[in-house]
Amino acid sequence: MQSKDRARDGFRVESRYPAPGALARARTRLFELAPEALTLFDNWTSLACLCDTGWLALGRPSSAMARIVRRRLRVLTSLPLSFATFAARPAGDGPVHLRGRCAALPGHGGEAPLWSTDARDGADGRVLIEIGRDFLLSIDGGDVYVLSNGGHLASATPLCAGDDVSVFGFSDEVLDRWGLASGVHGRGGVLPAIRSGSELPLLLTRSRGEPASSARRGPSREGSGTL
Repeated sequence: MQSKDRARDGFRVESRYPAPGALARARTRLFELAPEALTLFDNWTSLACLCDTGWLALGRPSSAMARIVRRRLRVLTSLPLSFATFAARPAGDGPVHLRGRCAALPGHGGEAPLWSTDARDGADGRVLIEIGRDFLLSIDGGDVYVLSNGGHLASATPLCAGDDVSVFGFSDEVLDRWGLASGVHGRGGVLPAIRSGSELPLLLTRSRGEPASSARRGPSREGSGTL
């Protein structure tokens, strides 16, 4: 069961909470395929939104699918790209890793959370409610537009303006309705953007480790490449 309400620049989605044992299997799968990615998640409940997505399918994979999933999960531990490197990538390239500081879109205010998840007991059992909206990710003084639709926040703590976050997704661009685009990078009337892919949803995790200003200046082998 899943219901979704979309609004411009945001969404609200309600889905059935994973069945008993699903989070334990997700933890086991993550440990088997990419144990170094364990530190990205603040608790195992934060894996609930990833169960049975392209990031963490729970069915027993074939050897070929296991290699694909392992390759995808390695992106979660890759070094983040710099703004200039990401802005130069063609639309659809990814998945890639960006790390920066969140900011609300101009005119949207910064008091309310940009993204939140909550598990509640409903009439038909436990449900997972996720509410997100588009926001800007500041990296090296440049702005990347984060397209929230279809994405997931893997954190029990709401994401707010000013927080540092890692974002994993695919490159794109959007019309610059606010005049934020940097002429230095030749973007003109568009902003570089990051979004969900056809199989892999956009994924957000709270940043740990090196700050956004220390992001890698060149392409990351693990953090790039179309899957």
